[in-house]
Amino acid sequence: MDSNTLSMLLIIITAILLISLTNFIRKSIIKKQDMEKMMEANLFRQELMKAKRRGDQKTIQKLEKRMDYIKKVEFEVMKKNFTVMIISMALFLGAYWAMAMSFGDTKVPLPGDFFIPFITQEGALTFYGWYILAFFAVSLPLSKAFGLSMTGGGLAEKSPQDKKQEKKAG
Repeated sequence: MDSNTLSMLLIIITAILLISLTNFIRKSIIKKQDMEKMMEANLFRQELMKAKRRGDQKTIQKLEKRMDYIKKVEFEVMKKNFTVMIISMALFLGAYWAMAMSFGDTKVPLPGDFFIPFITQEGALTFYGWYILAFFAVSLPLSKAFGLSMTGGGLAEKSPQDKKQEKKAG
């Protein structure tokens, strides 16, 4: 096995480990109760928007009494999401730095005129491009394996309705 193949395999393994660790951290910091509270906050916001569109002042006043509680819930979950993001970025950048020190000059020739902007240079895949591609390639499958799905701009546990629909579909 040549050094380019070995370095690419090491990068894939590193990406798998980092994504798995990040998903584990996310599941341990953001609990099921937090997700239920966020769903409650989302429903509240939807009800409030509907009432505002209809001009239903009575419902708006009733809902605005709960606004402080909803803001508190959103802030608590936002803090946890921010913590997960900081930890994930530290892991990602730390691994990136360590691997760049070892494999930063590695280039793997690509067949023909294959070109991906910002990732390939002179017909070759650079370490930086391979690291990013490997990270994205393993991220979604591992997130699904951990029971997480992409919603609302971040990873969130699947709702019971989502799991029921998946069982019906497949």
